[in-house]
Amino acid sequence: MLAELVEYLLTPCPPSARKLGYLTEAVAIRARHRRCRAAWQSHLENSRAAILEAAQACQGRKCALVLGSGALLDVPVEQLSRMFERVVLADVVHPLAARWRVRRLDNVRLMTLDVTGTLDALADGPDIPDCAPLALRDLLRREAPDLIVSANILSQLPLLPLRRLEATGLHAQPELEAFASRLQEEHVRLLQDGPGTACLIADIRWHGTPGIEDPLRSLALPPPVRAWTWNVAPRPEISRDRDVFHEVGFFLPGG
Repeated sequence: MLAELVEYLLTPCPPSARKLGYLTEAVAIRARHRRCRAAWQSHLENSRAAILEAAQACQGRKCALVLGSGALLDVPVEQLSRMFERVVLADVVHPLAARWRVRRLDNVRLMTLDVTGTLDALADGPDIPDCAPLALRDLLRREAPDLIVSANILSQLPLLPLRRLEATGLHAQPELEAFASRLQEEHVRLLQDGPGTACLIADIRWHGTPGIEDPLRSLALPPPVRAWTWNVAPRPEISRDRDVFHEVGFFLPGG
C-alpha cells in the first residue's frame, strides 16, 4: 500500500483525469499485475505479438502511435523503437515505470492525451458531453502514423465516464448506454479511417463480471485475426470461488 501511495503522489496526471479516477486506476492496474503476474503472462505475450505482427505489415516505418500505452505491460516498446523512426505513446496517465522504461529510447515520446475528448467536460459538469476526440484527430493528422495501435482500451473507454455520470443521478440508463456506445464507435471509426495500419486489441466478452457480458455493446467489428482468454482476476483476487476471464481479440479494422 505504501508503494501505491507513493506512486499516486508522484505520477503526473491532468486534473480532470485525476478527478475522474484515471490515476487511481493506473496505480491499481500496476498493483494487480504484481499480484497476478503469472495469470496475465499469456495475455500480455499475445498482445505484444499482435502489435509486432501488425508492425511487420506496415508499408512505412516512420511513425508508430500507441493509444492506451499505460504501464507498457502489453506494448513491446523497445522493438517498436527499433522498427520505426519515431514512436508516440499516448495515454492520459503515464505511470512512473513506463517513464523510466523509455528514458533512454531517444525516438520514443510520451504524450498526455484523452483519447475520448470528454474528460474535461465530465470533470466540469453533470451533462453528457459530445463524443468529439478532436485532440486525437489532430494527432493522427499531424503524425500520419504508419501504425496505430489501440492497446486493450476499447472496452474501458466508457467505464469511468459512466461512473461519473451515474453518480449525478440525472441521466436515464438508455442515455448513458447510448453515450458509451458512441465513445466506442468513434474510437473504432478513427482507427478505420486513419492513415496506415490499424491494430486493435480489445476485450470482446467478459465472464465472471456481474451484470456485464458484452463490454462492446454489440459493436460491429471484423472477425478477429486471433482471440485468446485473459485470466484477469484469478481467485481470490475478486472472489474466493471464481475467476474473472476476458475474451480478447486482435483485429485489423482497416484491413
